[in-house]
Amino acid sequence: MRVGLDFGTTNSSAAIYDGDTLRLLPLDPVNASPSILRSTLFITREGAAYIGREAINRFTEGNVGREIEYEWKYIGDAEVTFADFGTVQQALYIQVDANAPGRLFQSLKTGLRDRSFTRTNVFGTYYTLEELIAMVLRMILDRVAASVGEPVTGMVLGRPVHYSSDPAADALAFERMQTACSMAGLPEVTFLEEPTAAALSYARSSRGRAQNVLVFDFGGGTLDVTIMRLDGSGRRELLATDGVPVGGDLLDQRLVMGRLLRHFGEGTTLGPRRLPFPTHVLDHLNEWQAIVELTQPHYLNIIDEAIVIGDRPNELRALRSLVRQNYGLPLYEAVEGAKVRLSEHESTVLAMQMGEINFAERIPRWDFERLIGPDVRAVEACIDRALESAALTPDTIDVVLRTGGSSRVPRFVRMLSDKFGADKLQEMDVFTGVASGLAIAAWEREPYSKLPDA
Repeated sequence: MRVGLDFGTTNSSAAIYDGDTLRLLPLDPVNASPSILRSTLFITREGAAYIGREAINRFTEGNVGREIEYEWKYIGDAEVTFADFGTVQQALYIQVDANAPGRLFQSLKTGLRDRSFTRTNVFGTYYTLEELIAMVLRMILDRVAASVGEPVTGMVLGRPVHYSSDPAADALAFERMQTACSMAGLPEVTFLEEPTAAALSYARSSRGRAQNVLVFDFGGGTLDVTIMRLDGSGRRELLATDGVPVGGDLLDQRLVMGRLLRHFGEGTTLGPRRLPFPTHVLDHLNEWQAIVELTQPHYLNIIDEAIVIGDRPNELRALRSLVRQNYGLPLYEAVEGAKVRLSEHESTVLAMQMGEINFAERIPRWDFERLIGPDVRAVEACIDRALESAALTPDTIDVVLRTGGSSRVPRFVRMLSDKFGADKLQEMDVFTGVASGLAIAAWEREPYSKLPDA
């Protein structure tokens, strides 16, 4: 059995195809939509691993609202040489969170392009990024095999067109992903660019007329574009691909950094000299995993002192509560929810009442669109490059396929409508369209870089 697997930054899905019927596989029985698995990993203090919705639930139950308590832990001895005293043995201690029940990892795929992310300490065990991703992939493989009732003999995995705009980082990310697949024991793995897979899924149901198709695949970590020519009989020719590291996670960050920092102490001045509150502290709010870094004692000391001498103690107490009581994930879940609502409404209220955090911020859609303006321009430039590479113009594109959760953001829909015409836009299943195309590729076993010979 050959399977298509879309291992995404935010969500993952898998499918099989037998030449006639496509079937999405239930990767996450705990999730409201079992065919969609949140790409999360939770590792307990004892080393047990969980993925998907269960990973988030276990983290939330054990961490959110829990007060962090640090204790000194002995980690070994080191030899220290002094000019006047010679060499002596020095005991080494570090401060650790004494009661943390586990670590949650999200958006692991984004870390592939980050050369500095090599390994991380999880309760005394060091894991490389490849090992963490391999754990997720192995558990997905086991669920796939259980679902289809037979061994998996081959897999076609989706990959972004570019993991990074930097060629060296892009190559590194792909190499690390291949290593993770090998560690996971995935059988006979091949890779296919995700928007190309979406085009294959569309081609299955669009025979009968020749057309130029542009796939706009906008997920949690990247925006990928593929332009493909379909000849009407099932044959296709890949004309161009391009991509940029702009995704839904980045749009969430724009909201936090652009609208919410004032609720956590931005603008605070300290003491009689009215010194500014250190900006590098609030920079950690740009993603929820980075908020955890503020639990280090020296950051907590900065926050505690600022509460005493600062002119915005309530907001700083909110920051302390955000950090010490592990409210980073609920904050970003609230932000994601507000972003989704802005796709349906002209404004929404982004609110949070947890611990000492208490705010309700009304956000109009136009202001969200202002915040993501640079990202819209980067995405449009990506589309223009793909068109130029394909030697096509917007009027020669017959269909624009939107897939991926972020493809529903109105500002990007409007940009596509202005460029190509609203009548050309079609929305695929935003979460499983890529997996369906990968399943078709797995069944056909064909290259898609050129038009097959007649």
